[in-house]
Amino acid sequence: MKYRIIFLKEENKDILKKLLEIHYNAFKKCGFRPWSYRDILDLFNNGFYIFYYISNNKILGFTIVNFSSDSNEIITIAVDNIHQNKNIGKALLMHVVNLPKLSGDLYLEVSVNNYQALNFYHKFGFNNVSERKKYYLICSGKNKGERVDAIVMKFIY
Repeated sequence: MKYRIIFLKEENKDILKKLLEIHYNAFKKCGFRPWSYRDILDLFNNGFYIFYYISNNKILGFTIVNFSSDSNEIITIAVDNIHQNKNIGKALLMHVVNLPKLSGDLYLEVSVNNYQALNFYHKFGFNNVSERKKYYLICSGKNKGERVDAIVMKFIY
């Protein structure tokens, strides 16, 4: 599949809305609060980097990264649910890992019950470093109101 990964340099409402749709579809099974347009716009306006994966003029996934001088954090990698398991997440992750801007450690966090993501990150060199107890609030489904732990992971170069 021929693709490009594009850095979102300026606010684009249509692209940001598409990213929200992808994020919702990718994570609705977890039952967490869906992101709002304000959420993603705040990340963009606060200097977080947004990279999106495009193939055949369609956005299929994206990642948001916060770079700092001593440590960096992947906020999310989201791939539209109908395009998962097609190496899109891998392409986005490898794009971030290979950026010249990346210096220092690379972290992320993932819900303990997101087994697909945990396996994905372990496969690509992330190790568990700590837990955040009761970090995520479940907002829908049969477990609504419960909290789920997060695992903090670090990329090992």
